[in-house]
Amino acid sequence: MTWWIKARRAHTVLPGLFLPFCLLALLWRDTVLDLPSFLAGAVPAPVIALLPILLCAALALCLDSRLPAAEATAIRPVAWMDTALAAGTVLAACATALLAWKLGGADAGLSLGRDTAFLVGLMLLVRSLAGSRAVLAPVAWGFVVLFLGRGPGGHVYFWTVLLRPSTDPVAATAALLAFAGGLAALLIRPATESVPD
Repeated sequence: MTWWIKARRAHTVLPGLFLPFCLLALLWRDTVLDLPSFLAGAVPAPVIALLPILLCAALALCLDSRLPAAEATAIRPVAWMDTALAAGTVLAACATALLAWKLGGADAGLSLGRDTAFLVGLMLLVRSLAGSRAVLAPVAWGFVVLFLGRGPGGHVYFWTVLLRPSTDPVAATAALLAFAGGLAALLIRPATESVPD
């Protein structure tokens, strides 16, 4: 029964947010705002870097739509279904990033898939420890990056991932490790186990 609830929620919530995600990715692929930074003054930041937070929130809502007692006795592999849902969300975001890059050639549009993989992985890792409050992890990371991610002179620190160029190997490696770790955490500690809420 719980797999049906999750599938229904994923069927309604993710497409409902994915269409605006795609439209905003195409509209904001070149948009840059001057945002305040505590270390570097006002610095330009691509708006599209914070767009993956929408998908993280939708994915967290779908993963938290569950009946713990039913999942504990489920015959269907609920943990594998959750993992497939997370992987499918990131793959769809990567396809959107390629489309935004092909249409406009914007570097920020190409990095959208990497940023989504990183933030989803971060959320899933935090979720294995903090439960449903993990939806705040991508938001907190985005604010930390915006306010503390640049040094004097506007230099982007390597740990930020979100503001790095799309060809940066360190950011790509961090995104891959975070996403793989998040999927592993989702399989090793599924939602049927007691996670503090």
